[in-house]
Amino acid sequence: MPTITIATPEKLIVSQNGTTPTEPQQLSSAIDKLLKANTTLTVWLIFLAIGGGILALYYARIGYLPDMEWKSALIYLFIGSIIGGVIGLLLTMSLYLPGVIWSETIVYDPSLNFSYTAPGSDQSGKEPVTELCIRSIVKYLGLAFLLVLLLSHIALLAGGGFYWGFAAVLLVTTFEAMRVIFRRTSPLADSSEGERQTIKLASWFTISVFLNQISMYLIYRLSGSPARRSTFIILTLLCTSGVWIAAHVVAVRHRYHARQAVIAALVLAGLLLFSADKFSSLSTKLMNRYGIGEDQQVNLLLSENGRRIVENLELQSSCSLPKMCNVEIFSKVGNEYFLSVGGKTFTLPKSDVISIQAEDRTVRDQH
Repeated sequence: MPTITIATPEKLIVSQNGTTPTEPQQLSSAIDKLLKANTTLTVWLIFLAIGGGILALYYARIGYLPDMEWKSALIYLFIGSIIGGVIGLLLTMSLYLPGVIWSETIVYDPSLNFSYTAPGSDQSGKEPVTELCIRSIVKYLGLAFLLVLLLSHIALLAGGGFYWGFAAVLLVTTFEAMRVIFRRTSPLADSSEGERQTIKLASWFTISVFLNQISMYLIYRLSGSPARRSTFIILTLLCTSGVWIAAHVVAVRHRYHARQAVIAALVLAGLLLFSADKFSSLSTKLMNRYGIGEDQQVNLLLSENGRRIVENLELQSSCSLPKMCNVEIFSKVGNEYFLSVGGKTFTLPKSDVISIQAEDRTVRDQH
């Protein structure tokens, strides 16, 4: 008797709208699931990438690439994670969170008119497609946000005390101005419920401004408070433009395309970091806080072999050997120090440095 084989078809995967998803859609869904399952690892990798990028910019600036072993690589990862975590949190506060706040609390609020029905979308018998109106977002949110950013940047030149006093005045003014704007745009403004709604919306917008003010001040301090007018103007224009664009992109894409919003914020963060390092030596200023880099002079006590190396290189310092004074340490990674004295850079094996004497920080801060 002949055998009949019946082939069972594979289970058909159907998306929510009733159509079979394509391969790019399936791949996108798999990536989203992977990122959600490893959120902590993803965040750490992003911070590590930011910190590693800053360290790479620093070593490119000093023109030196250390020869690292695995122990040094662990130190490199640790420092990169710390630096990336600090800068990453500040960039998140300025580039990502304001857009998220707008997206979750303002632009999709049904009492406001930030969306429109796409032309011809109601002719197919399906539900009409609504899209966000970018022009309305820019008009009611973006222009006020831009003005506050510019005024806050200018206030940085007056110092920390004046900045925070001026920032507080700006926040109160922003809250009252946005209450008026939301009251005019909301059809429920005349009722008690509408008044509570306008207060809530104005409060969330003010919080997005406050997050930017905090991030702005801390990054300004970390970058060494550039005082040159031309440098400050360029950085103000670049940072304000980047933050303003990021707020709008994240606000529009976050709710339904969160991955696109994150990618846009990361791209802008990379551009801002590169620009800040180019015009204000951000990477060098950050390394200074770890006791290395420019303006961090130390005294070295050398071994006999170290003394011979310095003599053969014909290096001069204000101290007599085996002691070297006013030395700048540019890199401690690897088996060698990368040093500078008298405008000349050189490497010296760590085994030939007996002791390092640094100036007392309390005395240096008093000067």
